[in-house]
Amino acid sequence: MLDDCFKVDFENTRITKIVKNADDLKVVREILYESYRGLKDCYKHFAAIGAPSEIWSIPLNTFTDFCNNAKIIDNKILKLSDFDRIFIATYTKPPDREKNHRNPDRALVRYQFLEGLVRLAEHKYIGSGIVPTYGEALKLMMDECLSSFLKNFNHHSWREERYWNEDVDTILKSYFPILRGIYKKYSGQKTLPGQKKYMCLEEFHRLMADTQMYNDNCGERDATLAFNLAMMTQVDELNSDRIYQMQFVEFLEALSRIADKFSSHPYGWNAIHPVTGQMEVTSSKY
Repeated sequence: MLDDCFKVDFENTRITKIVKNADDLKVVREILYESYRGLKDCYKHFAAIGAPSEIWSIPLNTFTDFCNNAKIIDNKILKLSDFDRIFIATYTKPPDREKNHRNPDRALVRYQFLEGLVRLAEHKYIGSGIVPTYGEALKLMMDECLSSFLKNFNHHSWREERYWNEDVDTILKSYFPILRGIYKKYSGQKTLPGQKKYMCLEEFHRLMADTQMYNDNCGERDATLAFNLAMMTQVDELNSDRIYQMQFVEFLEALSRIADKFSSHPYGWNAIHPVTGQMEVTSSKY
C-alpha cells in the first residue's frame, strides 16, 4: 500500500522536470521513498489542521508554520519572501492538467507536499551554493530539519499504545449497538442515491457539538484531526472522494481518539501540539 501511494504521488509531481540529471533524480527519489511514511503522516496532520474546507490540503499559512517549526525557514538563506514564491510555484498547475476539486488552488495536496520539499531544498542549499546537486540538498535538509521533526507524527503509535488493547475492545463491543445507532443518525447527509452511507466531517463536528465533547482539552481542530487520522490511507487521493467518507470502523477510531483527547489526563498523540508538532509534557498515562 505505502509503495503504491509513493509511486502515485511521485508520478504526479513535477520533480522529474525540476531534477533533470537522471542519477541525481534517482537519489532524490530514494530519499523521498525512505522518508515517505513520516512525510505522509506529517502531511496528514497539517492537512487536517490547515484545510480551509473538507478538502484535506495545506494552505500557505499552515505550510509556513510547518517550515518554521521544522526550522527550514531561517530568514537568512531562505526568507519568507522566497518561501512565498516557492509555494506559488508548487501549487500552480500546468495548463494541461484538468481542474480537480480534490486539488484546490492556493493549497498543497499530498503529492505537492513532496514537490514543495524538493523546491525548498533547491533554494536553501543549491541556490546558496552550499551543495551542487538536488540529492545532496534534499539529504541535507532531511538531516538538518526534518528527520527528527517527522518523528512527532507517528500517529500509528497511538493505535498500538492506546487503542488496540482488550479494555478498549471490550468497551466498544459493549456499546456497539449504541455506537452503530449514533453513526447511522449522524451520517448520510452527503451520500448520493445508491451509494454506501458514510459520515462526512461536517456531521462528525455536529456530533461532537451535540454531545458537548468540546472542552479545554478538545476543540473543533482536534475533532478535525481525529477524523483525518482515523481515515484509512488511500493510494490515489486525486481521483477518489474516499478520504472524505468515514466508514463505521473509522468512526470508532475517531471517537476513541476524541475520548482520549477529551480526558483530563491526556497522553500520547494528544501531547503533540497541533501546530508545532512538538511533544508536550503529559500528566498521566491513564
